[in-house]
Amino acid sequence: MKISVCGASDSANNDEIKQKAFEIGRALADNSILVLTGATYGYPHAAARGAFSNNGTVMGISPAKDEKEHVEKYKFPTDNYTRIEFTGLGIPGRNFPLVEEADAVIIISGQIGTLNEFTIAFNAKKPIGILKGSGGITELIEKIAQICSKSNEKDKIVYSEEPKELVSLVIGKLKK
Repeated sequence: MKISVCGASDSANNDEIKQKAFEIGRALADNSILVLTGATYGYPHAAARGAFSNNGTVMGISPAKDEKEHVEKYKFPTDNYTRIEFTGLGIPGRNFPLVEEADAVIIISGQIGTLNEFTIAFNAKKPIGILKGSGGITELIEKIAQICSKSNEKDKIVYSEEPKELVSLVIGKLKK
């Protein structure tokens, strides 16, 4: 299984939420799940660190065309990844492969880029886990899903404030 962790990068300044993101990464690694992120910093990088620290496999999907652009233009990290795939698609272009390659998505806080990742996953009817209480767009997801739902898409979304429970709920949706 592959799960993308999406969320705030430049506004990821809450240490409690960073710790929860780290725990999400550890829980994903505990379940032998390949962790995907946008190869960025912030909460997705905290999840990458958590998975990597627990011997998990972490793949970054970078907007850059190569490592030089990844580091110099985007100022994104290269540590805590098993591999980084350089797409050359820029932002938000890399959001499509980040979500499309995943079986499910976990969202931690976030702004417009994370909202874009959510809508791609929602439209593709993928299971989506929302870390409640993490701020950003997660505070609006339930309302957005209600407004945009055509049938049972909103039933694919699970919510929890607890990292291990959230990972368990997402895995449960994947097994259905």
